[in-house]
Amino acid sequence: MSPWITDLRLSLRLLWREARSGELTLVLLSLVLAITVSTAISLFSSRLDRAMTDNASDMLGADVRVRSSTPLPDEWLDRAAALQLQTARTLSFPSMVLAGDDMALAALKAVDDGYPLRGGVEILRPGSEQSESVQQGPAPGEAWVEPRLLALLGVGLGDTLDVGGSSLTITGVITREADRGGNFYSLSPRVMVHWQQLEGSPMLGPGSRVIYRLLLQGDEQALQAFRDATTLDANQRFESLQDGNRAMSRSLDRARRYLGLAAVLAVVLSAVAITISVRRYAVRHFDISALLRTFGLSRTRVHRVFAWQLMVVGLLAALAGGAAAMGLQAGLVAMLAGLIPEGLPPASLMAWISGIAAGLVCLFGFGLPQLWPLARISPLRVLRRDLEPTALSGWLVYGLALMSVTVLLWLFTGDALLSIAVMGGGVLVITLLAALLVSGLQLCQRQLRGRALPPSFRLAWQHLGRDPVATSAQILAFALPVMVMLVIGLLRTDLLADWQKSLPQGTPNIFAMNIQGYEQEALTQSLEDAGIAPQPMYAMVPMRLVAVNAVPVSELPIRRDRAIDRDLISTTAEQLPANNEVVEGRWEDTVAGPAQVSVEVELAERLNLSLGDELTFRVAGQEFGARISSLRQVDWTSMTPNFYMMLSPDLLSSVPSGYLTSFYLPDSSEQALTELIRSYPGVTFLDTRFLLSQLQALVARISLAVELILAFVLVGAVLVMLSILLTTTRERLMQGAVLRTLGAARSQLQRAQWTEFALLGLMSALASLVGAELLIAGLYTLVLDITYQGPGLYWLVLPPVVALTLAILGSLMLRPVVTVPPLEVLRRG
Repeated sequence: MSPWITDLRLSLRLLWREARSGELTLVLLSLVLAITVSTAISLFSSRLDRAMTDNASDMLGADVRVRSSTPLPDEWLDRAAALQLQTARTLSFPSMVLAGDDMALAALKAVDDGYPLRGGVEILRPGSEQSESVQQGPAPGEAWVEPRLLALLGVGLGDTLDVGGSSLTITGVITREADRGGNFYSLSPRVMVHWQQLEGSPMLGPGSRVIYRLLLQGDEQALQAFRDATTLDANQRFESLQDGNRAMSRSLDRARRYLGLAAVLAVVLSAVAITISVRRYAVRHFDISALLRTFGLSRTRVHRVFAWQLMVVGLLAALAGGAAAMGLQAGLVAMLAGLIPEGLPPASLMAWISGIAAGLVCLFGFGLPQLWPLARISPLRVLRRDLEPTALSGWLVYGLALMSVTVLLWLFTGDALLSIAVMGGGVLVITLLAALLVSGLQLCQRQLRGRALPPSFRLAWQHLGRDPVATSAQILAFALPVMVMLVIGLLRTDLLADWQKSLPQGTPNIFAMNIQGYEQEALTQSLEDAGIAPQPMYAMVPMRLVAVNAVPVSELPIRRDRAIDRDLISTTAEQLPANNEVVEGRWEDTVAGPAQVSVEVELAERLNLSLGDELTFRVAGQEFGARISSLRQVDWTSMTPNFYMMLSPDLLSSVPSGYLTSFYLPDSSEQALTELIRSYPGVTFLDTRFLLSQLQALVARISLAVELILAFVLVGAVLVMLSILLTTTRERLMQGAVLRTLGAARSQLQRAQWTEFALLGLMSALASLVGAELLIAGLYTLVLDITYQGPGLYWLVLPPVVALTLAILGSLMLRPVVTVPPLEVLRRG
């Protein structure tokens, strides 16, 4: 029989015996916890990413979209048909529409019979109370409109609109348009008509601002072949989704990173419990390993026997953890329902593999180094119990563990800087705490030597002070789970506070755009009359960057950046907006002029711009230059007007511009918005209340999801504490037996146990508070850019709570010390 099969059978027999004795219970539970949490987060992230990818295509209305400011060539349609691609055409431009004596600026969109390819449109038809999803556009002679236009023109379903001299019947109200796109500066009420309605219309003549789009759907290879075969002019480009909703995407990304960080910290606690439990298992199997060597097994075969055991335990844990992960990720999806796409697609195979692999990395990265020395034990241990195997190099063991955790952090957060910061900061903090604990215990030992102490305290302190290094390791092991829970809890509180800070009560939820100069005072007065607090108005000037330091952007590497081939809405202001912070230069220099510009810092980094660079802009056919005098950090998650470029007032004094503002509209003032729409037909009012409700719900539900992860972190903390207590059980049994043989009473030993574990809990709590303070301060300052406030009342509450908890757990776990007869303990040896 093959030695591999023989070793496997031997390993399974030993494993069955250990399972009946409970030796591997903690190892299995810790591994199941690690696999459950890691796989659940991996599955959740995979499903969310795949849904976002599908949703991105829906928001484009196609797999690929081509944009042009001139009519689409017929050869493109022929090429797409030859490649068996589905196609649809749209054209859109701003236009005035009439209803009786009323008129309004609308975003007119014409679609052909192939529209939409993806995503669909939802409309409300006459006589219906619920929207229905349709897979085609309006018929010739019909128009579908957005609800805002109905309020603006005072019309309803069945009424007629005059569009370019044609009378169209309103047959549907658009409640959802998947490929609506646009941004805060270009949105007007939608009017959708059939392609034939505008084909050949004089509205498409010279000077019109028409955007033609060709939508394509099909096989990826065919789409790529179309891209390769199509040569685009300067006014044409392939479009990808540029999500204008940066607030939602950044908040969701931050939430996902935080869930990943919390999950990895739970996995780290499981890894610590695995390390301690496997170490205890290895020590208790020195004799068995010596017997195996005595019976003739080589080191290689002994390695193989115990490696097989780890593999079997890993397989069992993978099955149990995978099943539990399904339930956990389902819980996360349920908690975030309404904030994530409905009907999430199944997770990819790689998500299952990476999640389960994360748990197995813990087992083999932390457990295998503890078992490896078993094969090095001498057969002479059968005769001499004092012989122990040579341990692996500490640098190798700890280096392998740290590398494993760092890789897990990076996989789950997707942020190398955050992973390095957490691991590097954690190692530094633990090293510092270890040094402080050893020094502190040695100092206390010297101070208490020779002093009269209560008997129970003296017994407890003798056990703690006998080996300061071992006691410090024990305190750190107890402190680590408490510190992890503190870090996660404080991060949760402060990150949620930071999210909510950008969305305080009264956050503007209505944007008003295209305000003319003569309307500013009247609109401000109308807002005040309606009981609405007006906000500052900003000029809106579309500008295109054409040169940097007199070099045309078409000749620079940045020419393909998305900020180059489009107009950037720019403004000027005397005061720096509240959600902006100058990181380089001086805002005062920008305001003072002449010909100065302040650039958003992320855009400046992308375009490789710096202070003193000269930028040339084109506005309304004219060019002017401006020197960069400041760089600004912009909080894009705030629901207020934000700008890439802010210029000195002298540059925009002679440029025609509209104005932009925002304000908060209570739900009880809905009628006021309708009156504003009617009173100012040229002003575009954009209602963002639904978006804000999504953001606020996101904050609340992410809090629930984090609390669910915290429950698993708590389980990990309990497993670590149980592992530590079980590791010291045998030694404490022997000490208790000796003390009771020498006359110590049970009550005296119980009081000593309570005192010892209360002291351990007190010191662990203080160490965890110091470590959490240092680690969180570093994370907040160097990585997350959040104001650090510290644990506060935790300094008063945590030490007594941890001391009492550990005293109760320790006394319960070590009851055999005072209940098992000393003679029985001494006979067991």
